[in-house]
Amino acid sequence: MTTIATMQEQLFEQLTTARKPSDLHQLLYIFISSNHDVFSFPILNKDNKRVIVWTALFQHLQRKKCSYIYTHIVTTLRILSRDKTDIEDMICERWVVLLIERSGLLNFETVAEDSLVPLNAQTLDTAEEALKCLCNITFHSEKARAYCANTLIVEGLIARMQHYNNMPLREGCMLYDMKLLFILTALRQDIKTKVKELDGMEHLTDLLYKMLTDTVLRPRVNVDTRKYESINDQYQAISCEVLKVQFNLIQQTSSEGPSDEKEEAMFLKLMPVLTGMLQASASSHEKLLELHSNVANLLTSVPLVFYQYLTPELKQDYCCNQSFDGKNMDALQALLALLRHRLQISMDNHNQYENLSPILTVLIKSASACRSQRRYMRRVVLPPLRDVSRRPERGNTLRNLLCRLLTTPVTTVRDLVAEYLFILCKEKVGRMVKYTGFGNAAGHLAQKGLLAGGRGGQYSSSSDDSDTEEYRLAEPNIDPVVGCTRPPRVNPFDGMSEEQKEYEAMRLVDMFDRMMRRGVVKPARIADDGRLEALQHVVQMLPGAVPGKEKPKSRSYYDDSD
Repeated sequence: MTTIATMQEQLFEQLTTARKPSDLHQLLYIFISSNHDVFSFPILNKDNKRVIVWTALFQHLQRKKCSYIYTHIVTTLRILSRDKTDIEDMICERWVVLLIERSGLLNFETVAEDSLVPLNAQTLDTAEEALKCLCNITFHSEKARAYCANTLIVEGLIARMQHYNNMPLREGCMLYDMKLLFILTALRQDIKTKVKELDGMEHLTDLLYKMLTDTVLRPRVNVDTRKYESINDQYQAISCEVLKVQFNLIQQTSSEGPSDEKEEAMFLKLMPVLTGMLQASASSHEKLLELHSNVANLLTSVPLVFYQYLTPELKQDYCCNQSFDGKNMDALQALLALLRHRLQISMDNHNQYENLSPILTVLIKSASACRSQRRYMRRVVLPPLRDVSRRPERGNTLRNLLCRLLTTPVTTVRDLVAEYLFILCKEKVGRMVKYTGFGNAAGHLAQKGLLAGGRGGQYSSSSDDSDTEEYRLAEPNIDPVVGCTRPPRVNPFDGMSEEQKEYEAMRLVDMFDRMMRRGVVKPARIADDGRLEALQHVVQMLPGAVPGKEKPKSRSYYDDSD
């Protein structure tokens, strides 16, 4: 280890003293080859070495004689920028502007005549490495982000976005343009505002559409396969970054509806593209889930009125895998597949909120906004019951996985799951209890004041709920508390005399009363408004008892020391 550290220290010393571009080229090649997977450089923490090395590299980056090794210089800076030590104190505006210039984002005024980056592979490589370096620096340094806000970097990013078709080998620049734009819009409100003012949302949607039309929307030669061309890995990665940027731009949008005509037009343009992304396939299941996850995150900020465009009307020349009510349900089916995946990886309490909150929010909005979407999800998630011998939370169906979360300690997830199931049940208490069991549904019904029955919303009178023959036969034996059938129980009072029964009953009342007084349990009953009402004494649990009356005196069979 000491030998490696000594060699690295000598290499840094040579980098700062080299003057000939040829010598520097060789040193940079050695450094890049030996540190391509290194993320920390503690050797630079002493004697101000970090500032000396960075300063020397930026000086070389300004020399025209070194133009043919600009890519190696910026790559070295990119590797060094992984270590965030002292970056906040060391970075200066001149360095940030120089990196932006090398990334080709400062000459955006000439975009009408030529592309922003000269059309040669070497310059594109330099631009890509400069973008990577900018991503690292702006992520670690607020000063660097402030310097970017004072430049024309946003104008350059938006302008280059409109001219990607004129750039050869453009995918690398596209990806890191979007990564940089994501960091800046996530951490700087003024940059986010500037992107909106430059119609960034519309240009980003155009970019998504172009990538879709390049790969996804071309059907295969054999139409009977009912599949579409897979989106390639490069476009998949770029699309994910674009969706993240769009999420930053519209996450404050009201869920009620668009604020003006411009915003309405923006969503009308966006929704068909998001639907196409959900219908796309990818080279692997993991990449497809990543793409759909980013679409779901963005949909959480889309107003309800636009959810109808997730399930477009079927057309004669349009192939789909899932249809319902004359609509293409492929996009909705993709969201349900994402839900299943998130449920399967979130059975423990770890990261339940992060994994499940976005997709559950989207499905709740979908079920609330569109009747046909709610009915389709009802068919998939809550199909007619047949086997009622097991508890609703046992099994691997979507209903089982969701019911399992109705008792999770992560209250936000629990409430979202309960709300989703309640909407699928048309907010009918009886139907909710039928599919989940009263024990699982009680908490949600108590919050809504529906423990006494009733319904919480307005839905059409028609119902697609039809009990199966198996359910009707088993219904008399179903325990509504657990939501499944139970074997006959032995009556514990069999063989007892009336005196023994009274004794056991009073002993139970006395034990319950002592637990109440000691604070072990706090019983409640359903009040007239359908909500839970705390009891002051165990006698108030009797039929006809009036709350608030003086506690009756009762004899105790055991003293309080038991």
